[in-house]
Amino acid sequence: MTIKDALREGYSILFYAEVETPMLDATVLLAEALSVSKEKLFASLPDEIDSVSYARFKEYVDKRCRGIPVSYIRRKKEFYGLEFYVDERVLVPRPDTEVLVEEVLSLLGNNTFRAKTCPKRNPKILDLCTGSGCVAIAVKFNARDVDVYASDITREVKDVFELNMIKILGGKKIPFFISDVFENISGKYDIITCNPPYLTDAEVENLGKLGWVEPVVALAGGRDGTEIAVRVIEEAPDYLEEGGYLMLEAAPSQMTKLWAIMSARGFRDIYTRKDLGKRERIICGRYYGKKDS
Repeated sequence: MTIKDALREGYSILFYAEVETPMLDATVLLAEALSVSKEKLFASLPDEIDSVSYARFKEYVDKRCRGIPVSYIRRKKEFYGLEFYVDERVLVPRPDTEVLVEEVLSLLGNNTFRAKTCPKRNPKILDLCTGSGCVAIAVKFNARDVDVYASDITREVKDVFELNMIKILGGKKIPFFISDVFENISGKYDIITCNPPYLTDAEVENLGKLGWVEPVVALAGGRDGTEIAVRVIEEAPDYLEEGGYLMLEAAPSQMTKLWAIMSARGFRDIYTRKDLGKRERIICGRYYGKKDS
């Protein structure tokens, strides 16, 4: 059997299994089974596929038919130009979340922000609900003169986070708090970022019926999807330096509600940023202290 034949077979199986992107998934999984790039795969289509690689590919296709995401099968996902390890303990990083990293890096590059908020020290950043660590680690990788901290709710998540920290940052370390939002957090920060669970209960239930395997705790945001986000907004001022920023990822439909809550809690200069699909994806606000709230 040639590599082309194997690719065609994988595509056919995934297509009839009603996988959303059968050709893309078959291509990525076959390249992974062969331990080659997609470019090398296409250049090798006429070649014979060895039995070990073919068996591995069939195993990958079977897992994909059972609803396991390609990133979990491959145990990796690219995010902001970096390759992160992922498995069923953490959410698979989404490209839309890259806008959160971009906004943090943009703010860190603003000399006025640094001069007013932290003129004599490195900026301090806390990433809540960090999961794989994609936001915290990408920020630290691209802005070495910042002190980054991260937190999430379980030790299992911490294990994945530390794998990525070592893999991507090497000797650079990011302190990690095992914490339910701010429960075990100490200190104050210049920027707090958070990509909280923000699917509604109904959306999570529907995904469960479809066999979705990502951790529910990383998806479920309560009845309207804003339960965790609202907690973060309410508690964040106690952990922000004067003039510090809170940056939250959320669903576009949630922005109006979150904007109102941020304003009522004393945040000012509130704004949103759009994702790759031109949808409002993150909301940001600045906290100047109780005198202005």
